[in-house]
Amino acid sequence: MKKKNSIIFIFMILFLNLTVHSESLKNNNFIETYILYKESNKELKNEHFDNAIYMLEKIKKNNIANFDNDKVQIHLIYAYYKNLNFNIAQKNIEEFMRCYPNHPNTDYVRYIKCLISMSLDKNILLKILPINYHKNDINYSINAFFQLNNFIHQYPQSLYLINAKKKLICLKYHLSEYDLAILKFYFSHKEYIAVINRGEEILQKYSETPAARQALIYIEKSYKALKIFDTAKKISKIILLNQIKET
Repeated sequence: MKKKNSIIFIFMILFLNLTVHSESLKNNNFIETYILYKESNKELKNEHFDNAIYMLEKIKKNNIANFDNDKVQIHLIYAYYKNLNFNIAQKNIEEFMRCYPNHPNTDYVRYIKCLISMSLDKNILLKILPINYHKNDINYSINAFFQLNNFIHQYPQSLYLINAKKKLICLKYHLSEYDLAILKFYFSHKEYIAVINRGEEILQKYSETPAARQALIYIEKSYKALKIFDTAKKISKIILLNQIKET
């Protein structure tokens, strides 16, 4: 009986030692993770994004203590976005949305997603002839346009709402100038029906932009070229009333 009690007592001591050791390891891991997390924040502030990514990925991979997984993920999204690693940033966004669908910072993550779509449209304003435009490029801007529209309606109280509205205005100007370039291309090739259709589309979608005002001039010229003078005269009056000049 004594021997049996002794064995039980030894097992209890071993179990307690293992428990204490395990807790000690967890505490050490938590402290190390906390220090690394603080260092990654400093690297982010100093715009050392490669260093920040290395530290944050290390935390994510070895995070036994589950130290602020959501914050680590958000910081990774930002770091990859700023480092122009858009594909990896998007993968992290998708992962974040799966893991934290009701997170209080969802608006921030969705806003970054909009910015990535805008950033993927490379140098589109630097291109002159619409024949050289890449369809994928403009599709990113169109996608960003709809994303920002949805963001504004979905998160009316977001801290990023004002910035989102400013970005949306930029995109409107950007997309309207793209459409105007195509319109001018059609006009130079005497495709007047295509000019009128594209012009009406610009007026409908981007009525408040300078491109819409310029589109009116080309619509008027196209109606004249097609010898539809009554319609051309009506448009001419609108141009005069609004003091629109060709640029």
